[in-house]
Amino acid sequence: MTVQNTSQHSSSDHTQHLGGALIDDKGREIPITEAMIQQACRELDDSLKKPARPE
Repeated sequence: MTVQNTSQHSSSDHTQHLGGALIDDKGREIPITEAMIQQACRELDDSLKKPARPE
């Protein structure tokens, strides 16, 4: 079995298709992009930040 990586890397293109997709409630395939992954990571990072303790 071989795995092929058909995505092309470009530092300026954050909308490139990474090979995965989401399926919406109407059955449409929505490609997962680098920008989507970065946004999800930022939101996760923000949600894990603990509030500062008052001194």
